Amino acid sequence: MKFKIVFYLFIFVCIILFFQLINSNKLLNYQDDLIQSQNRLNLILKDSIKNLNEYRNSNIYFSLNSNGEINLTENKKEERLKQLLREYNTNGNLIDLLPKIPKEHVFLIDHIKVVNSQWVLLGFKSDQQKGQALVSYQINSKKVIDFSEVIFYIE
Repeated sequence: MKFKIVFYLFIFVCIILFFQLINSNKLLNYQDDLIQSQNRLNLILKDSIKNLNEYRNSNIYFSLNSNGEINLTENKKEERLKQLLREYNTNGNLIDLLPKIPKEHVFLIDHIKVVNSQWVLLGFKSDQQKGQALVSYQINSKKVIDFSEVIFYIE
Protein backbone atom coordinates (compact mmCIF):
# COMPACT_ATOMS: atom_id res chain seq x y z
CA MET A 1 0.00 0.00 0.00
CA LYS A 2 2.81 2.40 0.85
CA PHE A 3 4.41 1.58 -2.41
CA LYS A 4 1.27 2.52 -4.40
CA ILE A 5 0.93 5.85 -2.57
CA VAL A 6 4.57 6.69 -3.21
CA PHE A 7 4.26 5.53 -6.81
CA TYR A 8 1.13 7.67 -7.43
CA LEU A 9 2.76 10.59 -5.69
CA PHE A 10 5.83 10.15 -7.90
CA ILE A 11 3.65 10.02 -11.05
CA PHE A 12 1.71 13.10 -9.93
CA VAL A 13 4.93 15.03 -9.25
CA CYS A 14 6.30 13.97 -12.66
CA ILE A 15 3.15 15.18 -14.40
CA ILE A 16 3.29 18.53 -12.56
CA LEU A 17 6.98 18.94 -13.41
CA PHE A 18 6.29 18.09 -17.04
CA PHE A 19 3.55 20.74 -17.30
CA GLN A 20 5.75 23.20 -15.44
CA LEU A 21 8.56 22.56 -17.92
CA ILE A 22 6.25 23.02 -20.93
CA ASN A 23 4.69 26.18 -19.49
CA SER A 24 8.05 27.74 -18.54
CA ASN A 25 9.37 26.97 -22.03
CA LYS A 26 6.41 28.83 -23.57
CA LEU A 27 7.01 31.77 -21.24
CA LEU A 28 10.72 31.82 -22.07
CA ASN A 29 9.97 31.72 -25.80
CA TYR A 30 7.47 34.55 -25.42
CA GLN A 31 9.97 36.64 -23.43
CA ASP A 32 12.66 35.88 -26.01
CA ASP A 33 10.36 37.06 -28.81
CA LEU A 34 9.70 40.27 -26.90
CA ILE A 35 13.41 40.87 -26.42
CA GLN A 36 14.14 40.16 -30.09
CA SER A 37 11.43 42.58 -31.23
CA GLN A 38 12.84 45.26 -28.87
CA ASN A 39 16.31 44.69 -30.31
CA ARG A 40 14.98 45.02 -33.88
CA LEU A 41 13.15 48.21 -32.90
CA ASN A 42 16.33 49.58 -31.29
CA LEU A 43 18.31 48.87 -34.47
CA ILE A 44 15.66 50.59 -36.60
CA LEU A 45 15.62 53.61 -34.28
CA LYS A 46 19.43 53.83 -34.22
CA ASP A 47 19.44 53.72 -38.02
CA SER A 48 16.79 56.45 -38.12
CA ILE A 49 18.81 58.60 -35.72
CA LYS A 50 21.90 58.10 -37.90
CA ASN A 51 19.95 59.10 -41.03
CA LEU A 52 18.50 62.17 -39.29
CA ASN A 53 21.96 63.23 -38.10
CA GLU A 54 23.33 62.89 -41.65
CA TYR A 55 20.39 64.93 -42.98
CA ARG A 56 20.89 67.59 -40.30
CA ASN A 57 24.63 67.76 -40.96
CA SER A 58 24.08 68.18 -44.70
CA ASN A 59 21.48 70.90 -44.05
CA ILE A 60 23.89 72.66 -41.71
CA TYR A 61 26.67 72.37 -44.29
CA PHE A 62 24.46 73.79 -47.04
CA SER A 63 23.34 76.88 -45.16
CA LEU A 64 24.48 80.39 -44.49
CA ASN A 65 25.50 79.53 -40.95
CA SER A 66 27.55 76.42 -41.73
CA ASN A 67 29.03 76.20 -38.25
CA GLY A 68 25.59 75.36 -36.83
CA GLU A 69 25.32 78.48 -34.72
CA ILE A 70 22.72 81.12 -35.46
CA ASN A 71 24.42 84.23 -36.74
CA LEU A 72 22.11 87.24 -36.65
CA THR A 73 23.70 88.98 -39.63
CA GLU A 74 23.40 85.81 -41.74
CA ASN A 75 19.81 85.36 -40.58
CA LYS A 76 19.01 88.95 -41.60
CA LYS A 77 20.70 88.37 -44.95
CA GLU A 78 18.61 85.27 -45.53
CA GLU A 79 15.39 87.10 -44.65
CA ARG A 80 16.37 89.97 -46.95
CA LEU A 81 17.00 87.53 -49.81
CA LYS A 82 13.63 85.88 -49.27
CA GLN A 83 11.91 89.25 -49.13
CA LEU A 84 13.52 90.37 -52.40
CA LEU A 85 12.55 87.12 -54.11
CA ARG A 86 8.96 87.38 -52.84
CA GLU A 87 8.82 90.87 -54.37
CA TYR A 88 9.20 89.17 -57.75
CA ASN A 89 5.78 87.59 -57.04
CA THR A 90 4.11 90.87 -56.11
CA ASN A 91 5.59 92.78 -59.04
CA GLY A 92 4.98 89.93 -61.50
CA ASN A 93 8.60 90.15 -62.62
CA LEU A 94 9.59 86.52 -62.20
CA ILE A 95 10.19 86.47 -65.95
CA ASP A 96 13.01 89.00 -65.37
CA LEU A 97 14.68 86.64 -62.91
CA LEU A 98 14.08 83.49 -64.96
CA PRO A 99 13.82 84.48 -68.63
CA LYS A 100 13.36 80.89 -69.86
CA ILE A 101 10.00 80.29 -68.19
CA PRO A 102 7.02 80.15 -70.57
CA LYS A 103 5.29 83.50 -70.91
CA GLU A 104 1.79 82.03 -71.39
CA HIS A 105 1.53 81.09 -67.68
CA VAL A 106 1.88 83.28 -64.61
CA PHE A 107 4.43 81.63 -62.34
CA LEU A 108 4.76 82.48 -58.64
CA ILE A 109 7.55 81.54 -56.28
CA ASP A 110 6.26 79.26 -53.54
CA HIS A 111 9.44 77.81 -51.99
CA ILE A 112 12.72 79.55 -51.23
CA LYS A 113 15.76 77.81 -49.72
CA VAL A 114 18.95 79.74 -49.22
CA VAL A 115 21.63 77.12 -49.77
CA ASN A 116 24.73 79.11 -48.88
CA SER A 117 26.35 82.47 -49.45
CA GLN A 118 26.14 82.06 -53.25
CA TRP A 119 23.04 80.04 -54.19
CA VAL A 120 19.30 80.02 -53.65
CA LEU A 121 16.91 77.21 -54.58
CA LEU A 122 13.53 78.36 -55.88
CA GLY A 123 10.35 76.40 -56.32
CA PHE A 124 7.70 78.08 -58.44
CA LYS A 125 4.40 77.05 -59.97
CA SER A 126 1.53 78.18 -62.09
CA ASP A 127 -1.96 76.72 -62.35
CA GLN A 128 -0.72 74.04 -64.80
CA GLN A 129 3.04 73.64 -64.34
CA LYS A 130 5.67 73.78 -61.67
CA GLY A 131 9.41 74.09 -61.72
CA GLN A 132 12.61 74.62 -59.82
CA ALA A 133 15.60 76.82 -60.35
CA LEU A 134 19.03 77.26 -58.84
CA VAL A 135 19.85 80.95 -58.73
CA SER A 136 23.17 82.48 -57.80
CA TYR A 137 23.35 85.83 -56.11
CA GLN A 138 26.02 88.35 -55.30
CA ILE A 139 25.98 91.33 -53.00
CA ASN A 140 27.92 94.17 -54.56
CA SER A 141 29.70 96.99 -52.74
CA LYS A 142 26.52 99.11 -52.63
CA LYS A 143 24.70 96.29 -50.74
CA VAL A 144 22.54 95.59 -53.81
CA ILE A 145 21.78 91.93 -54.51
CA ASP A 146 22.19 90.75 -58.11
CA PHE A 147 20.56 87.46 -59.11
CA SER A 148 21.51 85.26 -62.05
CA GLU A 149 19.99 81.96 -63.14
CA VAL A 150 22.21 78.87 -63.04
CA ILE A 151 19.92 75.87 -63.60
CA PHE A 152 16.28 75.81 -64.60
CA TYR A 153 13.73 72.96 -64.73
CA ILE A 154 9.99 72.85 -65.46
CA GLU A 155 7.79 69.76 -65.15
